[in-house]
Amino acid sequence: MPEILLTGFEPFDGFSVNPSEKIAKAFDDRKINQFSVVGLVLPLDYKNALRTLDEALAKHKPEYVLCCGQANRSSITIERIALNAISTKRPDNYGNNPESDLIEPDGPAAYFANIKPHGLVKALVDNGIPAEVSYHAGIYGCNWLLYNVMHRIESGRLAAKATFIHLPPLPSQAIEKDTMSLATMPLDLEIRALEEIIKTLT
Repeated sequence: MPEILLTGFEPFDGFSVNPSEKIAKAFDDRKINQFSVVGLVLPLDYKNALRTLDEALAKHKPEYVLCCGQANRSSITIERIALNAISTKRPDNYGNNPESDLIEPDGPAAYFANIKPHGLVKALVDNGIPAEVSYHAGIYGCNWLLYNVMHRIESGRLAAKATFIHLPPLPSQAIEKDTMSLATMPLDLEIRALEEIIKTLT
């Protein structure tokens, strides 16, 4: 059965949970249409996360790679572009700071995700789920991951379609940090969003 690799990140920024981690765990070993979904939680670790990713890519040879992460936004946002840029000031969860502000010194300035987001966003909105196309994934771990995935695809190392999906924080995270103005979305709605995305893709 062909496979979809769905990745999430471990908690960061002082939170005890990350919606993308919960999504990856919720979808692991699920069957949707003709696809088997593999959920993978990546450490927010610039030194080791790509090794974990590459091991999963080699093992599963997925047709689709759906990377997920958290963004403090009010809707599901699907990324269009990955920039060859990363902040050298903000360390990962393990205290690692990038040595250069370029992800790939010899790589292009940007890659377009090779899954176009517009149809996916429309499918979500048509099903009552707030969603938008995003043209900037930030310059931290989420953009870094999408750029690295697209670099593997564009260099011929990976034959897959890929994109990055940003998820709003969960209501429990607003409570955890006593920040009630934080935009949130319930986990069951985020799960429904990913189901709709996968069904639309496949």
